[in-house]
Amino acid sequence: MAHYNPLPSIGDIVWCKFPESEALGKPGPTPRPSLILNIMPDQHAVLVAFGTSQKIHRVYIGEFVIQDDLATAGLSYPTKFDLSRLQILPFNTDWFDAAPVMPRNTPAPKLGVLPPVCMIPMREAWKALKAKKSTR
Repeated sequence: MAHYNPLPSIGDIVWCKFPESEALGKPGPTPRPSLILNIMPDQHAVLVAFGTSQKIHRVYIGEFVIQDDLATAGLSYPTKFDLSRLQILPFNTDWFDAAPVMPRNTPAPKLGVLPPVCMIPMREAWKALKAKKSTR
């Protein structure tokens, strides 16, 4: 296991072996897009949101879809991010993998960045998720 340097930035979309189950505590079998929501430099770790290109026509509370400006995001397909599925993971080669097609001068796991057009849908998804949790 080696650390990737430098740490990514908030809003970066990275190629992550997101765990299939929190209980297992081990990397998932295949990398997928994940959105960086926070950085913990003292732990060399990041907070990431789960991403998938499956069932993007079904958007639930806490989810938003990137379908415009895929090039900026570094995505090949419209992708849904689930803000209710978050993980803090060490930013290393156990959990993150080299992006399949890296732009020149881009750190290995980075695919792209959250397009500005997606900021409002992301904030709305976060607000809806918080509202749902506060009504429980």
